[in-house]
Amino acid sequence: MFNPFMLVPCLICLYDILSMIFPLRFSWPLKTLLILLILSGIAKMFLLRMTPSGFSILELPRNLALFLSAMFSMMITAAILLIMKDIVQVFWRLFLHAKFPAHYASLTVLVLAAVSTVYGVYQGTRVPGVIRHDVKIPGLAKSFDGLRVAMIVDIHVGSVNRRPFVESVVEKVNALSPDVILIPGDFVDGHVKDRKFDLEPLADLRAKFGVLAVTGNHEYYYDLQGWLETLKGFGIKFLNNEHATITSGDSQLVIAGSLDPTSGNHDTARALQNAPANVPVILMDHQPKFANGNAKLGASLQLSGHTHGGQIPVVYEITRKLNGGFVRGWYDVDGMKLYVSPGTSQWDGFPMRLFDPSEISLFTLHAE
Repeated sequence: MFNPFMLVPCLICLYDILSMIFPLRFSWPLKTLLILLILSGIAKMFLLRMTPSGFSILELPRNLALFLSAMFSMMITAAILLIMKDIVQVFWRLFLHAKFPAHYASLTVLVLAAVSTVYGVYQGTRVPGVIRHDVKIPGLAKSFDGLRVAMIVDIHVGSVNRRPFVESVVEKVNALSPDVILIPGDFVDGHVKDRKFDLEPLADLRAKFGVLAVTGNHEYYYDLQGWLETLKGFGIKFLNNEHATITSGDSQLVIAGSLDPTSGNHDTARALQNAPANVPVILMDHQPKFANGNAKLGASLQLSGHTHGGQIPVVYEITRKLNGGFVRGWYDVDGMKLYVSPGTSQWDGFPMRLFDPSEISLFTLHAE
């Protein structure tokens, strides 16, 4: 059965071949090899399985999955560069009235796309560094001053990101000696039987007030209940439209979580129902686009992921429009602080980052 999702990548692939490969003055055997490499960029897309809430990808050996994902990333990168090349070509012919150097222009695009992809995939698949943030929270009790909150998000364990990656992330997080660890969703791209082994190191996460989480949209593409049971078995407590109160002496701090809208039941008001009055609230909400409403409901600090920071410059602008203007970093939203993490990793269908490093976040809270 034809999958309409495939139409766009097929057209992009055709565009790459016609605009980048055909103008090259290479021998046809070499051109044919390049065409096959470009075609491999959409091979993984044909392995997509549509689900009621989205899509998932069939299991592949890691090296094959990484190669196909890299070629898909190169296909997208080349298309962006080709659009610029073809615009230049139009103006070249209109104003210079000279023959456009199609071979050299296409060769330049090919080289730039290849180099960008190699570097971008390296950046996208490496174990991230730690980024530290000092955050002033209005109304925070003095006894919570200096509280260390570690956050990892968008781990996307799948065919590319596997157990060694998770082990390294857990080791880095535990080395921070956090008081609480927050995970605002997108743990996995795969089914429990395939990916449980890879996520097991999360059971080694250690923090005084525990590990708290919410679901992201990708959890709904697989066996949600199976994953919730598995992750809870690793010692992770889910705050899906719920809150928890941590105490230090007589002081309190609320940590809440909103279900991802993919569930059809995103409800921050319910998450904060019966929360202690006049107590600061740290809210996990996987998608940042609800920040304005969450600020009105009284959240002090919202922590989100989902956007992956845009990953590459052109996609950054598309991501910004799809997420209420929030893509990466700090925002002030009606008095509420919002931090959008670029993610600890990213979906392995497009494992590429340019000027957008992933991170493990550490927030040190201070009374304002």
